[in-house]
Amino acid sequence: MQKKYSINFLITVALVFFIGSFTLQAQKCNSELGVYKGRNARSATLNDATKFKMELTNNSSQTQTYEIRSVVFDDPCEETGFSDSTNSRNATGLDVSIQINNSRASSITVPPRTTKSFVAEVSISSATKFQVWKCVELKAVSEACAKGEARALLKVFISDPTNN
Repeated sequence: MQKKYSINFLITVALVFFIGSFTLQAQKCNSELGVYKGRNARSATLNDATKFKMELTNNSSQTQTYEIRSVVFDDPCEETGFSDSTNSRNATGLDVSIQINNSRASSITVPPRTTKSFVAEVSISSATKFQVWKCVELKAVSEACAKGEARALLKVFISDPTNN
C-alpha cells in the first residue's frame, strides 16, 4: 500500500527548499569594499598620482570574481553621494587604474570568507581646477550577482602644483 504525504508535510518541504534557495542566492551577494584603515581622502597633483589601498571581502561561501568599475564625478565631493548611474563619467580630468600584485587589472577573484587587497591609483590626466575635492566611486560587481555590488567612495584633493 502506498503511503500518502499530508499537505502540511508537502508545504513544509516546499518552504524549506524555497528558503534554502533564497539563502544561497543572498550569500552570493554578500561583499564589502573599503579603503584600508578607512583612509579614503588623499591629495594629488598634476605630476603625482595618489594611491588608495583597497580591501574587498567576500563573505559568501563561494569563490567570487568581481569586476572593478569606477565613476569619477564632475561635482565637488560635498555635493556627491553614491550614484546609480554613470552619467557623470570622466569629464573631470581624473583617471583611475586598478593594480593587483603590481599589475593593471579590471577584475579580482576572492575565495570564500576572505579579504583581498588591491590598489586604486587616481591620477590627474589633464588641466583641471586646482584646490578642489573630487570624488571617485569604486564598485566591485560580482559576476554571480550583478545587482549585489559593493561600493566605496574615494575623495581626492587636487592641489595646485605651483604652491609646493
